Amino acid sequence: MPLKSYIRPRLVILGPDASALEAARALEKNKIGAVVVQDAGRVVGIVTDRDLMVRVLAQGRVPAETPLSEIMTSPVATLTPADSQSDAIALMQKWNIRRIPIVDDGRCVGMVTLDDLLLDEAAPIEQLSAIVAAQIGEGGPIMERSPARLRSLARAEATLRRMVSSVKAAADLENDEDAEAALEVVLTMLVRRLTPDEAKDLIAQLPSLLQPTLRRQPSGPDKEISREAIEDHLATRLKVARARAARILEAVGAVIAESVTEGQMEDVRRQLPQEMRGVFVERKAA
Repeated sequence: MPLKSYIRPRLVILGPDASALEAARALEKNKIGAVVVQDAGRVVGIVTDRDLMVRVLAQGRVPAETPLSEIMTSPVATLTPADSQSDAIALMQKWNIRRIPIVDDGRCVGMVTLDDLLLDEAAPIEQLSAIVAAQIGEGGPIMERSPARLRSLARAEATLRRMVSSVKAAADLENDEDAEAALEVVLTMLVRRLTPDEAKDLIAQLPSLLQPTLRRQPSGPDKEISREAIEDHLATRLKVARARAARILEAVGAVIAESVTEGQMEDVRRQLPQEMRGVFVERKAA
């Protein structure tokens, strides 16, 4: 499959003279993990959130006074819209990276990420797990880097990405980061509204990468959590109007209902106040 499907109409691109502070603010505002650095219409580097931490903060540099030209990865590995997903996977494996700018005539027109490839099931899970291994890094216990463990981790990542993608589509959100944030807000508050036993049963049916965070939530039932409270948290976290937050809640609730068994969801609804029960219901196809 060619990479033209990963061309994006809106990208975050900065110049080499922009500061690390500008890059950090761009990452936070757009909820992304990297910015492309372009000079005179040509890609010259890439700066990730990890670059800002390791090459700026860890070295005691002043973010507002550090130009991206001093901390960016350059030259940067790139691909063209005509290249394939297999080309992207091979490049990620070769350079231990998870994001590759898509360049047309020197200009960045898109980005393909490891998350994209996992979500699109672009290759056998064993092949994608090799890229995940590079993200784990060196030094952990051998069992953590065993083939079985890496395959499991890759599957878990793909499962989460599918749920996040469903939320993104259902709620009409702009990016995966917003979708994941919305899912986190709704699930953490839902878990706190349930009794410990019911929360435990619900968590067990959700993607494994979500489970550690959900298990750390305070034991319920917290009866101060209402539909209105969840909408308020969504509006604050996503910086949207209250009416928009209400629609997002309904979309996320429907995805959660579709992701667990009907029996489990019915048990959950029994513990919720009437005003919340209608949120966690599967949407019927038109």
